[in-house]
Amino acid sequence: MNAVKALWMIVGLSLSLTTNSAELKGIGFFETLDKPWFATALYVQPADNNTTGESFQLPERLEFKVVEDKISQRRFRQLWTDVMAVVTDQSVFSGQDFEHFMTAVKGALQKNDLIVLAQEGEFVSLTINYHEHARLSSHFLGDLVAVLTARIAPIPELKHGLMGTLPRSELQTIQQAFDSGEPSLRRISQTARWLRKKPQVASQKSQLIAASPSV
Repeated sequence: MNAVKALWMIVGLSLSLTTNSAELKGIGFFETLDKPWFATALYVQPADNNTTGESFQLPERLEFKVVEDKISQRRFRQLWTDVMAVVTDQSVFSGQDFEHFMTAVKGALQKNDLIVLAQEGEFVSLTINYHEHARLSSHFLGDLVAVLTARIAPIPELKHGLMGTLPRSELQTIQQAFDSGEPSLRRISQTARWLRKKPQVASQKSQLIAASPSV
């Protein structure tokens, strides 16, 4: 067990160093009807490394920490279906990248589970509880952040949080929720087993089921 703990300390240190190379832009709740599901943090490219000559800082990481006791697969898909329903530009949702993002979750999510989209040069890495579950196109992270922070955003409170424009007291509350816990070693092992499961092929029937409200 000591060896296992040491391994995860090394993994945690590596992730910490990666995160520290980026700047925290903002943090907000991914919520529906005032019910928070994820505390969501956006890290961006440091301003002095931004060679575009623009004030916009490129996204580096988008982190989703589960703050609800449980989020079923159906509920997870429903949450994103609700986002899609109010977005005019559907391009980010129509390709294989978004389907890979959705199907990477092969079981119920639990409190403190961590989903991370990280820019890795030629691809975007999708990790769940520190294990990489998919590699997506290099533009996916930027496109998703653009959707969530658009002028007419699907979740306005999340937009203001990610842009860092919420009152300081609200930002501190969300940050505390994000930092309140970590997935246990047992939970990390459980979600790592999802890698052995074959992704289900999305069919018209499954999409209709996914679009229906969870019980």
